[in-house]
Amino acid sequence: MSSRLLLLILLLPVFCTAQQIRGSILSKEGPLPSATIVIDGAGTQTDLSGVFNFTLRKTGKVTLKINYVGFAIKIIEVDVKPGLNQLGAIMMEPANDVLGEVVVKGASAGSQIRAISIKKNAPGIMEVLAADAIGKLPDRNAAEAVQRIQGVSIERDQGEGRYVSVRGTPIQWSATLLNGNRLPTASLDYTDRRIQMDIFPSELIEYVQLSKAITPDMEGDAIGGSINFITRAAPLSRMLRINAAGGYGDQARKGSYNASVVYGDRLLKGKLGFIVSAVIWDRTAAQDRYNMNYDFANPNEKQSYSITDLQLRDYIAHRKTTGLNAGLEYKFNDRHKIQFRGIYSSFLDGQNVRETYFYFNNKNATITDRASNYFTDLYSGELSGQSVFSGKLMLDWAASMDKSKFRFKDPGYYPMATFQQAVAYEGLAADGKKYLAMDAPDGKGDVIDAVLPHISANTPITADAMKLSQVIMLRATNWEENKRFSFNLKYTPSEKLLLKFGGKFIHKDKVVQSPYNIYIAGMQGAAPSMASLGTEPFPYNGGFLSEIHSPYNNVIIDQMALGNLQSLVTPEGISRYKLYPFQVDSATNASGATKYFSGVENVYALYVMGEYKVSDKLMLTGGIRNEYNKVTFNGSKVNGKQVTTLTQDNSYNAFLPMLHVKYQLTEKDILRVAYTRSFARADFNNLNPGTTQDDANKLITRGNAALKPTFANNFDLMAEHYFGGIGMVNAGVFYKKLTDLVYTNQSSENINGIQYTVSEPQNLQGAWLAGVEAGFVKRFTGLPGFWKGFGVDVNYTYTDSRVKIPRFVNNEKVEDNSVIPKQAKHIFNASLLYEYGKLMTRIAGNYKGKYLDVIRQAAGPDHYRWYAENFTVDFSASYAITPKIRTFLELNNITNAPVRYYHGTFDRVEQAEWYSLRGQIGVSVKIF
Repeated sequence: MSSRLLLLILLLPVFCTAQQIRGSILSKEGPLPSATIVIDGAGTQTDLSGVFNFTLRKTGKVTLKINYVGFAIKIIEVDVKPGLNQLGAIMMEPANDVLGEVVVKGASAGSQIRAISIKKNAPGIMEVLAADAIGKLPDRNAAEAVQRIQGVSIERDQGEGRYVSVRGTPIQWSATLLNGNRLPTASLDYTDRRIQMDIFPSELIEYVQLSKAITPDMEGDAIGGSINFITRAAPLSRMLRINAAGGYGDQARKGSYNASVVYGDRLLKGKLGFIVSAVIWDRTAAQDRYNMNYDFANPNEKQSYSITDLQLRDYIAHRKTTGLNAGLEYKFNDRHKIQFRGIYSSFLDGQNVRETYFYFNNKNATITDRASNYFTDLYSGELSGQSVFSGKLMLDWAASMDKSKFRFKDPGYYPMATFQQAVAYEGLAADGKKYLAMDAPDGKGDVIDAVLPHISANTPITADAMKLSQVIMLRATNWEENKRFSFNLKYTPSEKLLLKFGGKFIHKDKVVQSPYNIYIAGMQGAAPSMASLGTEPFPYNGGFLSEIHSPYNNVIIDQMALGNLQSLVTPEGISRYKLYPFQVDSATNASGATKYFSGVENVYALYVMGEYKVSDKLMLTGGIRNEYNKVTFNGSKVNGKQVTTLTQDNSYNAFLPMLHVKYQLTEKDILRVAYTRSFARADFNNLNPGTTQDDANKLITRGNAALKPTFANNFDLMAEHYFGGIGMVNAGVFYKKLTDLVYTNQSSENINGIQYTVSEPQNLQGAWLAGVEAGFVKRFTGLPGFWKGFGVDVNYTYTDSRVKIPRFVNNEKVEDNSVIPKQAKHIFNASLLYEYGKLMTRIAGNYKGKYLDVIRQAAGPDHYRWYAENFTVDFSASYAITPKIRTFLELNNITNAPVRYYHGTFDRVEQAEWYSLRGQIGVSVKIF
């Protein structure tokens, strides 16, 4: 069968009689993507590398008309011969008007033009960000780069962007792609499908494409959207760019540095092209934070709002991000070329953490000190080829492999020591519980940002009173590896119709291992005090929680020297301090076995689609994608102290029809309508078949390898208006009908006459999500003098959703109406730009509204955990010293906006954290 298909592909050119015109559209700054080429009323556009292909049925002389915003219209006469007609590079010249001056001399106008051109000419609903725009914003990683795009919001870690959400949907519902392939996931904290994007430097990116309504040639697991990061490819001529900067983080009171270099060239008379780029970013991030937990499982309704513990946390993280990118291209001739793209990125997160806990019900306090180097890296390599067989037929293929792995580095484990002492608390309510004043039965309690432990003067916290209670040594590994092969066959029978057929095979391996040792102090002799182990000053760094007037300075003490932590878990330390090995083989013991699992996921995808130009105004893009998924997971079942290994399979099919309608109302107005079907695969941690039976607490916790993916029928309507210069306005609505939404179910099960509570992920049958969005981008180049340099970029997205969450009250099932977790209702971005001549300045605000973070099913909606609204403001500026040298300034979080989570209502805080201001100043040099 395969030999017949190959023979058919090779013979097809014999039967193809159409002519093809092929060329590339360039400016002095590089390729011009989505330039418009018109012949006899029919048109096409260039791709991201500036290349176009035009199919004609006739031969002889024709006229090409080439349009691009900011450039003079170019008209070329071509004598079309039978077969393939190569035009080579066509150079565009700036228009002789105000806009042309902005394009040539501006720092970011050209980037904005390219992004708008790609968006306008895309067959589907798409947002675009170009490389030089990324460089003009104070965004140091991939997550921060895309937060400016309409409908996008991010979540942060230590003040830096880490996870991306599209249109307010849960993070896992959006596909994050690298050159069209989904990135692998690996982290300590999560074993789901969210992509940790802070390991990926923004300097390695050429374009970002966000498809809000996917087409059949894209991977189908993208309910929220598909974010495709396209790395730099070989340039058309020699280039060398160097950036260097130094900065400062106010929270850590430490300096930082950042540097990058990009070099590319063409050799062998242009046949061989290459590009290499490297980046390093070294900084110290910091965070001051407090947490509170509430007794929401307490059957007494009033006491369910009591505070069980208050936590004070200080984080200092020395972080280093490095990245390497290489691109190689060889053109055998005008018809055939082969490419290689490779990328390496690493993220070293050296964390020093000091935590003080006040347990009001247990009448004690603890201090936990921990320090280690979190290390995550990403490898990706792709070999691809493109062949033009004739005026009608083209083939491209790609074979790729990538891997991301998390582990601890230098040392290869995470030591953590906990100290404890008995304390007496004052200021409790009449029932002996700790409350906020708003919840206390007698009104006796504290208020937001001023919740104090009120420790009795008779039991002060001291390093002598704090005794070592336990030491944990964690050694964790989480890695994911993908191997892929894909192909796309393009057939163009006429200038009006393009047919595509292709497929992709993906083999994914996922391994999670969390070995740990626990040692208990005081069981074989007196536990050592913190003072006897050596202390160091608490790192106030200008004040701990100074944003709320430093209320905890009287209870924060000097703590164990973090450099001494490793000595506790050496054989000498275990012997010296008489530590009892409570658990030393977590892979086989009841409490740790379920944290070991592995899985294999194979995806077999095929698609067929077409693009049909019904008229000059109407274009239809539609087709079908089918993805067959076969998943096998290996885990452990724990019953009491008995551990049994088990394996479970889960196979399912995703049938995904799609249709896009693009109607060109006028030259400047476009109406888009789309129906797409997409899905979201279940998270790895939910698919883990591990089962734990806790007989003491009558609790069974298990995964579910039989989980179905969540499917969505998506409906989109978008209207766009493009101004004559640099700018556009759009507005649209979207609706997603969801089935098989994954949630954590709590039920009861009778085992040998004993009633157990069972916690297990399951599928809900019905939910929906809908919203509206609008955006406005405008450069006011038509204004006189000083005012022509101003520009604005504003966008807003509103999203709402509904799902019914079942729970049991007095053994009766009830259903609570809820929004979908992790879905923010309001997302807003706004930036004001001034750019004229040598100067560019931009101030940008990013708003993310509140969202439901955690559903506490048994406790009910009043005890849900919410994320509070957050608004951050950043500033950037640059000045062209010469045409090739530019200096720049970047400032992040200039308003020091806090991140908060709350319990039911805003004043009942569960977590609040501050990161303060960070920034850098540097220089960018374009040598050639």
